[in-house]
Amino acid sequence: MVSKKAIDFPHTRPYGAGLGYRRELSQEFTMHRKEIDVVEILADQWFGDGSLAHLREVAEEFPTVVHGVGMSLAGAGRVPEDYLAEIRKVTDICDAAYYSEHLAMTHVPGLDSGHLCPPVLNEESLRICTRNVDQVQSALGIPLALENITYSVSMGADHLAAASFFAELVKATGCFILLDVTNLYINAKNHSFAPLQYLDRLPTDRIVHIHLAGGVVTSTGKHIDSHSETISNDIWQLAAETAERCSPKSVIVERDQNFPDLHALVEEVARSRDIYFPQGC
Repeated sequence: MVSKKAIDFPHTRPYGAGLGYRRELSQEFTMHRKEIDVVEILADQWFGDGSLAHLREVAEEFPTVVHGVGMSLAGAGRVPEDYLAEIRKVTDICDAAYYSEHLAMTHVPGLDSGHLCPPVLNEESLRICTRNVDQVQSALGIPLALENITYSVSMGADHLAAASFFAELVKATGCFILLDVTNLYINAKNHSFAPLQYLDRLPTDRIVHIHLAGGVVTSTGKHIDSHSETISNDIWQLAAETAERCSPKSVIVERDQNFPDLHALVEEVARSRDIYFPQGC
């Protein structure tokens, strides 16, 4: 597959460390404005003119990065143009330098899985993913940053092959990487591989965005990325190891349920800042 010249990142100064923005915590976010460098907007939650008015207020208060869940970049069909038009409204309001999405399949023509499913690891799948990433980057006018997902069922016996596939896609499209450290840790635990060997196969100079979150372990020993718990020491350790290999622009602590006092989340933001931006933002 022909590779494209890597897209240059348009900002030299990092956004810094922050949180995924949650409307139910908006007042608390404002109270901690000086301790949060950046917030991550989940684009799919802001469609509609009424929501966009509120989004403008958020973007005026905080530097923002934009994330999504519904493109199905690894699906057989193209990304719907009307969906991309809604995303473009959000990225324009936020003056987004890039848009992050999962390297995953959520639907194919006529079928919606309701889950993030990993791509099939073959040449045809790589061609389709490349086509879709190119389509999105052209439509949005900004680069994509693709996120590694967790998975229960593997598309092959070699779990590190997913990293090689990922690297080929980045090379073919010139896009960036969102490294979800928690997802990497969980996959490594659930499928018995070394997380740093996965990283060895990625072009780590293309990592512009980091996700960190706390998960749960089931009674059977399976790790789940629930975004509901305090970040564990093992994940912090892996974060420190990844920080030696990349220089992200944004680091986001994700929390979607079981919310603690925001002071606890701000402490996690501070710890992530110390790890990835030891010289300051």
